[in-house]
Amino acid sequence: MKGTASHLLEFLEGARKRFIIPVYQRNYDWKRENCKQLFDDLVSVVKEGKNTHFFGSIVSYAHSRDEVILIDGQQRITTISLILIAMINAMKKGICVPGDSRLPEILEDTYIIDKYRRDERKVRLKPFRDDCTAFDRLIYNEETEYIQDSKVTVNYNYFYDRIVQIKELTPDELYRAIDSLEIIDIELEPQHGDNPQLIFESLNSTGLDLTEADKIRNFVLMNLPPDIQEQFYDRYWNKIEKCSGNELDGFVRNYLTIKQGTIPNQRKIYFAFKEFTKRYDGIEGVLQEMLVYADAYHGIKTFQVGAKDTNEIARRLDLLEMTVAYPFLMAFLVYAREAGLPLAEIYKVFSCIETFIFRRLMCDLPTNALNKIFATLHDTVLKNKKETDNYSSVLIYILESKKLSSAFPKDEEFINGFTTKKVYSMRTKNKMYIFERLENGSSKEKNDVVENMEEGILTIEHIMPQTLSNAWKRELGTEWETIQEKWLHTISNLTLTGYNIKYSNRPFAEKRDMENGFKQSGLRMNHYIAQFDKWSEEELEQRKQELSCLAKAIWSYPETDFVPEVQDDDVVSLSEDNGISTGRKILYYIFQEEREDVGEWSEMMWAVINRLFALNPILLYEEAKSNRNVWFSTTEASRHYKKIAEGLYYRPSRSNTWNKMAILKNLFRLYQIDEDDLQFGLKPIRQ
Repeated sequence: MKGTASHLLEFLEGARKRFIIPVYQRNYDWKRENCKQLFDDLVSVVKEGKNTHFFGSIVSYAHSRDEVILIDGQQRITTISLILIAMINAMKKGICVPGDSRLPEILEDTYIIDKYRRDERKVRLKPFRDDCTAFDRLIYNEETEYIQDSKVTVNYNYFYDRIVQIKELTPDELYRAIDSLEIIDIELEPQHGDNPQLIFESLNSTGLDLTEADKIRNFVLMNLPPDIQEQFYDRYWNKIEKCSGNELDGFVRNYLTIKQGTIPNQRKIYFAFKEFTKRYDGIEGVLQEMLVYADAYHGIKTFQVGAKDTNEIARRLDLLEMTVAYPFLMAFLVYAREAGLPLAEIYKVFSCIETFIFRRLMCDLPTNALNKIFATLHDTVLKNKKETDNYSSVLIYILESKKLSSAFPKDEEFINGFTTKKVYSMRTKNKMYIFERLENGSSKEKNDVVENMEEGILTIEHIMPQTLSNAWKRELGTEWETIQEKWLHTISNLTLTGYNIKYSNRPFAEKRDMENGFKQSGLRMNHYIAQFDKWSEEELEQRKQELSCLAKAIWSYPETDFVPEVQDDDVVSLSEDNGISTGRKILYYIFQEEREDVGEWSEMMWAVINRLFALNPILLYEEAKSNRNVWFSTTEASRHYKKIAEGLYYRPSRSNTWNKMAILKNLFRLYQIDEDDLQFGLKPIRQ
C-alpha cells in the first residue's frame, strides 16, 4: 500500500487512465446539501485566497495498465466530474467565457474523455449501469436527451445553474479552486498482499455510511475480477436485491437464520454472513443458494406463494405483522417447490401458521418465543418426518407439542383471550385482520374490509359508545360503569360502519333503525346486531357466544394423525418460563450463537458464568460484594463454593434449576444481555 499527498486533478489526469466504479459500490447518491457544501467550499477557496483545500482520501488499485478500480472516494470523483462537465458545457455554449479559449478542450481531453481510444465509449469515468448512461448523456447530448430522474442529472443541473446563473466564480476561478483540492492518494498493491476487502472494512468500520447490505454486497463482489463481478452481479446479486426490495438486510438475516438455526444480531449481520461463507468453497455457491431463498422471500412479500386461497393467507399474515415467521416460511417454500408438494398441502401449512400466530396473539403469549420456534421449525419437521408422512401433519404435531410460553393455545384459552382482549387498543393492521376474518370468513362473496379501512371508508364503531348518554346509562342499568369497563373495547362491543359520526352516542334503537343503520348495513356482522331490541350486558353475552363459535370455526385448532417414533428434543430460551426444565434433560446450550454440549444443568451454569466473567469480570466482582445475590461471594465461605477467579466464588449446590434460571436472568439484566441470547436444547426424561 502506498499513500501520498496529491492534488485531485493530478490523480485524475493521464492520457490513457480509465476509472472504474465496481458493481459492488452503491449507486451515486450525493444529496443537494452535499453538493451545496462542496460548491460553497470552492467559492470560499477563491474568495479567501486559499491555496489548498483537503478533499479526503481516494483508495484505488490498478487492475491493468489503463484501468484504476476505485475502492473509496467514487462519490466525490463523480461529483467533481459533474462540475467539470457543467463548466465545459457552459463554456461551449458561450454562456461563460474563460480567459483562455482553449480551457473547455483542455478540461474535456484531460479529465473527461479519451478521444483517441478505439472503444466506442470514450468517457474516462465509468459509473455503473443507470448512473453510467445518465453520466454519458451529459457529455454528448442536448438537454432534451438528459435522464432527468437520475441523481447524476439532478446534481449536474444544480452545478450548471450555479455556474451560469449565480456566476459566483468565473470559469478560470472555478478551475483554480478545483485544482486546489488535495487528497491522500492510497494506492493498493494486491500483488504484494494488500487485501482490498479488509481495507474497505477498516475504512467503513464505524458503520455510519454503509448499511449491512452495502457491506455484504462489497464483500461478495469486491475481490472478483471486474468481468466476473459483472457476471455475478447480473446473474445473482441484482436479482437477489430485486427480490428483497428495500429489505436486503432483513432478507440476509432470515437467510442466515435458516442456514444456521440461530438469529444473527441485527447490528452484526455482515460479520455473521462473512463467517458463514467460510463453509463454502466459493462465493458463487452462496449466491446460487441465496437467489433460491430470495425468490421465496419475494413470494411471501408479494403474496404469491401458492394457489389463490394460500395467497390470501400470505396477505393476511402481513396484517399480523409477524415477520418472525419468515425464516420458516422461506425454508418451507423452497422445500415445497423442490419436493413438488401439492398446492393443498402448502395451503394446510400456511393455514396452520396463521392460526398458531393469531391464537398466540389473542392470548398475549410472548412473541420472543417465536424467534426460536421459527428459526428451527422446518428442520425439526424434516427431522421427524418419515417418507410417508404429510409435512402438514408433522408440523401440526410439533406446534401442538409446544409448552408454556411456546404453546399453541387450545380452544378454551384462545376463546377466553379472544373475547376479553381489548381489541380496540390493538395495532391498526391487527384490527384490520380481525374484522376482515370475522366479516368474510371462508365466504366467496367478500367485502373488501382491509381496503375500506385503509381508506377510512369503514371505521370501528363502539355499539355501546365510549361516552354514555343518560339514555344509555338507563338502558344498561345501575351497574352501567362496571358493564362499560368490562365490555367497551372488547370484540363483543365492536363492529364496523361507514357512518360512525352519524351514529355518535345515539341510543341503540336509533343506531339500528336510522338511515344506513345496522338494519340497512351491507356488512354481515351488522345483520346479527340488528336483530336485537336493546344492547345491554345480556346482548353482549349473546354476541360473545356467537363470536366464540365463529372464531373457533375460522381459527380452528388443527388436527393431526402423526405419531412420532421418538419424541424430539426442544430448543427454548432463557426468556421463557422458569418451568422449562420440568421433565426434560439438558443436552446443550447456545450462548451468543456458540453451541456447547453439556450433560447437566449445573455444567451449563458453570460454563455460562465463566463466559460472563470473561466478558466483564468487574460486574461479577461487584455482584459478589453486594448482599443481593447469595450465590456469589468474594471469599470461599464454605466447601460448597467453586472458585471462578481470585477473590470470586460461586455456590452451585442447593441451587435447583428454577434458581439457576432466576440467577441467570438477574445476571443477564446486570450485563444488559438479551435473554434470548441463551438457549437450551432439551430432551424428555424417559420414565
